[in-house]
Amino acid sequence: MAFFIPTAAAGNGVTLATFGKSGEIMGFFYPQIDFAQNIREAMPAIRLLGQNNRFLWCFDESWRVAQSFEPSSNVLITRLAHREMDLSLEITDVLPLNEHALFRRVVMTKAPSVGPVEFVHYFKLAVGDTLDRNCVCYYPDQNLTVQFLRDIAIALGATESFRCRCGSYRDGRHSETKEAMAAGDYGEFDLSIGRVDFAVGFEPVVADRWQTTLVLAGGSSPETAMAAADRLTRLRFEEVVAAADRRVSDELSAAGTCPVPELADAFDRAVISLHDLYSQSQGTFIAAPEFDPGYELSGGYGYCWPRDAAVCALAAHDIGRSEMTRRFFEWCAHTQMTNGHWYQRYWTSGSPGSVWCIHEDKIQLDQTCAILHAAGQFTRMLGGEGESFRESFRPTAVAATRAILDHLGEDGLHRAAIDLWENSVGSFAYTQAGVIAALREADEVFGLEPSRTGPAARTVLRDTLIKTFWQADRQRWLRRITPEGQADATLDSSAMGLIYPWAVLDLTDAHDRGLAIATLNGIAEDLRSDVKGGAAILRFAGESYMGGGPGCVNTIWLALCRLMVARTAGNIDEKRQQVELAMEHLRVALANSSPTGQLPELIPKILFDYWAAPHAWACSLLIEAVKVLRTLVGERVAPFDAARARVRRRAPSH
Repeated sequence: MAFFIPTAAAGNGVTLATFGKSGEIMGFFYPQIDFAQNIREAMPAIRLLGQNNRFLWCFDESWRVAQSFEPSSNVLITRLAHREMDLSLEITDVLPLNEHALFRRVVMTKAPSVGPVEFVHYFKLAVGDTLDRNCVCYYPDQNLTVQFLRDIAIALGATESFRCRCGSYRDGRHSETKEAMAAGDYGEFDLSIGRVDFAVGFEPVVADRWQTTLVLAGGSSPETAMAAADRLTRLRFEEVVAAADRRVSDELSAAGTCPVPELADAFDRAVISLHDLYSQSQGTFIAAPEFDPGYELSGGYGYCWPRDAAVCALAAHDIGRSEMTRRFFEWCAHTQMTNGHWYQRYWTSGSPGSVWCIHEDKIQLDQTCAILHAAGQFTRMLGGEGESFRESFRPTAVAATRAILDHLGEDGLHRAAIDLWENSVGSFAYTQAGVIAALREADEVFGLEPSRTGPAARTVLRDTLIKTFWQADRQRWLRRITPEGQADATLDSSAMGLIYPWAVLDLTDAHDRGLAIATLNGIAEDLRSDVKGGAAILRFAGESYMGGGPGCVNTIWLALCRLMVARTAGNIDEKRQQVELAMEHLRVALANSSPTGQLPELIPKILFDYWAAPHAWACSLLIEAVKVLRTLVGERVAPFDAARARVRRRAPSH
């Protein structure tokens, strides 16, 4: 399967869907938000009848298209207006509360001169993420079509009657179904097996306004999927939207307001996206909706990386969702390997995903550190209520602590591992700082191995970190020590990890603060890469992935570190300077979001304007940045008027 780049993704905690700019449904993930991706193509179109006899896909260049989420909502609206005729479509997509389903309302308006128009929709499903051995059946008496394989079925229903043609194809490209749909020929093809597709067409519209609501519903059998689709098509679309909006309104209310008006919409979208990328049934987060399942340009994104998810879990606590955080750590306890580490990445079910960082000398040690560190941080956040969590997580913490200690060499550096970018092998400044931070939590929170995790032991590790990696003459950090013992001076943005999340540099100490500011200034200077709106930050010097594009993640990370420096500044001028720099970084990140305002992982230099959106790590970093901004607003140091902080809007009506 080829990669595809959605313009939008929306979920409801149990199902996730992705969309293209002209209303294509690109992904429908069921029964989990990471698997299976049951759609290869799902594209709307129209047939113009009479004197205007034509067939037009909605992605045709003859349409003007606008697409956006409703404000403070997870309702996606795609508007298409024909460039020559007085004809328009409005497609509204929403995932209903607690249902494995997608609602799609289509409203067509036209002038009498356009003549009769037929709305049609093509579907090429790959149920269970498999094209082969599918079966599709049309039930005209029930106005339902269902496609299934083994224990996954996807049914389509609609509020208006439709005709359906079921077909099959062999070469993977040519589709007789598409040809028949364009000609309005549905015939008697009501069943097909193998590599199948189907098309539905509605009665030609003569009136100036027409609408229908389509429902895609998942089930464990054809019967259950069809029953769900039939039941859901009987619901009023407005009630479905209202329930979805209430859910989002509750999420945003729990998250609190953003004190910076120009960031408020992005903050809302980050909060919503973080919820969408969290599996309610499994209790963990995926990095992004999958869009490259064939690994054609990447290794895929629809998985849980424990390190990313640890950042997400703490952000979830900060937006009032501590139960999500607790469940994530329960998931961690369930997925921990017998050696105390974690795999590179997992399916949300806890099964290992395909990996390339699992051998002893390539293990992602920073992931083990991230989970232990985040668990300690969460315990601290819970305050007096943290005791029960501490005791429940202790066995996991014990195994993780031993695994980290076992991976330390006699020289005080961690033994060979792969870096957080999964790019190179060695001993890294970022990972060494992660070791120190994790052992701090092991000691101060969990009381484990005090002779090896206590202050004296950590001081030795910290001194080794600075002595080994900090180059005072360059005012830069080494990236790593190679397995052969060579110094790699490549500047790497992950040096920010010494500030966040690891807090190995004490920002209240003059010496450490100087190191922190020099670190941030060096990264801002040496790793800048011009993009829309200014300069974003590369992951590391010499970056080549996606044409050498910078990272949205890294740019927001730099902004967050600037804000943390501002929060601990000793004078108002320094506070103001750091906040202004942070805001510049944030503006660049937001200027390079997806067309619907969702934060990506990267800002490519080739092929695409954004990559992997919405990205859970990027969303979490923005949430953390807003958390710090809240502490700064009252000090009159920021380049905005705190009095203008937006009051949370109520969910819109539709």
